[in-house]
Amino acid sequence: MPKIQVMKVEGALVPLTEYDAIQLEDCSQGTVFNMQKTKKRSNPQHNLYWATLRKVREATGKWPTDDHLHNDLKWACGYVKMRWNNLAGCHMRVIDSISFDDMEQDEFNSYFEMAMAKLAETLGYDPLAAR
Repeated sequence: MPKIQVMKVEGALVPLTEYDAIQLEDCSQGTVFNMQKTKKRSNPQHNLYWATLRKVREATGKWPTDDHLHNDLKWACGYVKMRWNNLAGCHMRVIDSISFDDMEQDEFNSYFEMAMAKLAETLGYDPLAAR
């Protein structure tokens, strides 16, 4: 059975696409659904994040790549976990991922705001205002 996607809009669940609406109509009355929230993220906000990092890196020359700045921001914002490394016999700090699979939109919003504030504090100006 194909998945049917719905979105909550003004308190009601509505089909996400025309295909979803047709699939939902084909279900008999009394059909029970098991629902799971998806980890949908905003591409424009994600792209703004990476574009801002690129502009900051190019303007300052303080980081060799966008990824280096990205990792420094995650570290500065506390997005790290402790892991035991059996080979080394010690704990290691591992930087979290902000990938679409690992971080939902609400958490990314919080991270984005914190990261932009850290950049502004470090640079002495708001990198989003400089766009």
